[in-house]
Amino acid sequence: MSHSIQRWFETFRLQLSRPDAILPFSILGLIAGTLAALTVIALRLLVDYVQVKVLPFDVAENFESISPVWRVGAAVTGGLLIGLLFRVTRKETHSVGVLHVLERLAHHQGRLPWRNALVQFVGGAITMISGHSVGREGPSAHLGAASSNLPAQALRLPNNSLRVLAACGAAAGIAASFNTPLAGAAFAMEVLLMEYSVAGFAPVILATVSATALTRAVFGSDLAYDVPHLSPGALSELPYILVCGVLIGLLAAGFSALFQWVSVQGEKMPAWIRPMLAGLLVGVCGAMVPEVMGIGDDTVNHVLRGELAITLLFVILVVKIIATTGGIGLGLPGGIIGPTLFIGAAAGGLLGAVGAMLGINEASSFGLYAIIGMGAMMAGTLQAPMAGLIAILELTGEPNLILPGMLVVVAATITSGYVGRRESVFQGLLRTRGLDYRNDPAAQSLRRIGVGSVMNRQVVTLPRRVSPAEVDEALAGKPVWILVREAGRADTLLPAVDLVRARRDAPDQESYDLIDVPGERVQTLPVDMGATLQEAQEKMRESGAGALYVISQTVPGIPRVLGVLTAEDIENSYHY
Repeated sequence: MSHSIQRWFETFRLQLSRPDAILPFSILGLIAGTLAALTVIALRLLVDYVQVKVLPFDVAENFESISPVWRVGAAVTGGLLIGLLFRVTRKETHSVGVLHVLERLAHHQGRLPWRNALVQFVGGAITMISGHSVGREGPSAHLGAASSNLPAQALRLPNNSLRVLAACGAAAGIAASFNTPLAGAAFAMEVLLMEYSVAGFAPVILATVSATALTRAVFGSDLAYDVPHLSPGALSELPYILVCGVLIGLLAAGFSALFQWVSVQGEKMPAWIRPMLAGLLVGVCGAMVPEVMGIGDDTVNHVLRGELAITLLFVILVVKIIATTGGIGLGLPGGIIGPTLFIGAAAGGLLGAVGAMLGINEASSFGLYAIIGMGAMMAGTLQAPMAGLIAILELTGEPNLILPGMLVVVAATITSGYVGRRESVFQGLLRTRGLDYRNDPAAQSLRRIGVGSVMNRQVVTLPRRVSPAEVDEALAGKPVWILVREAGRADTLLPAVDLVRARRDAPDQESYDLIDVPGERVQTLPVDMGATLQEAQEKMRESGAGALYVISQTVPGIPRVLGVLTAEDIENSYHY
């Protein structure tokens, strides 16, 4: 029975190695969304419960109702606890959030370590409980990705599927955070996978649907923000809306540059010192402007309803940027997308107020400018226009906002990319750390395909010296390759046609030395069945091997040869 299960799993792994395995990926996407939702629900319930029990307010996130001393104390205590967490854990476990997921996708075949996920859960909970200027989507995306990725690693699924499952979990985490399933899917495709394909899009969509359904069953179907009814504004406002998109694009570029600068400078400090400084900075900001503390959904709601004066909006905007870039830039384990939406709402509301003063728009349209400001800031910071536009539509449920939303999102994305770099804030941080994310068409194609779907399975393994009977038995299966293995000697591949020729030319020979048999020899190395074609190509390039033989560890310590992969096989598997 155990052998049958192993065989079934091996067949399933081979199916997942194909780039068009839509049905298996879709099933895994549903499972990934469910696991991500359960993790996000646990984190959110923990944060809300501890906040109400420890801090002197009856409603979670109500930092405006407590004294400045409490606000400073909460932020500083949170920074101290995170510093202690970083002190007792290894440095490599401190990488968390969306940036960590992107780094693992780019350079570690999509494998997420469980230790980093544990630090993210504990650190993210402490950060949010203590009111730091972070979003819950960063921990949600990381934990969502890990919740499906870690079981997949345990089941030894191929690496190309680990990438898809990580994207599914991250998208599900973001969808569960904002109650926006389509925006979560767009984020995963534009920022994480950076591609649109049916095999990738279908499981991501199903993951966000299952995650959103489960979180709605627990927390209700209300959106993250209390968006009032909005009108699209007059056509005469479109030029001003275009100007707003350009200005918010400039703000997004400046915000990204400042965030990256703080992150680079923070890397020069000890890891356990940075959160303490961040806690002190956020505490001082929160003592002066309590609206900048925490997730900030209540403050965004005030902005959407036009309840804040223009002076207060400006102060909130400036202090929120300082608290966010200083806090997260110094290593607090929280998300940056939530603060980005907050900053976009404040900037949009401020521009709406200025437009009303100039007679361009009505004072009642502050909510319109706040909501398109959120989408523009998100699009400009992440260089993800579709995610920004879809966020506008899902948060409002108002299709009439498509026209102004499209205009402002495109303007912000182009402006931010023109002034800075055409990359998301996460890609920028990877670049500053000396890590590159290959995203050319060839790399995209190779990452989607596992070696198991391309390898030539017509291979026979033989020792160096074989008898005529062993040769005849091996050639009876009409193999293409002979893998020659000898203890103390590098493995080599011999084309089966050369062995056929040697057997025909010397039929009476007592034994055959497969190293001395006339023919072509190909240097070869093993590669695990879970590897992608990109990994295989890099291994060939680094080692100089002409081919790889694919192995499966179905029995511990006894690898089984499944097939052979040549450079020509890899080149024929994709098209530019």
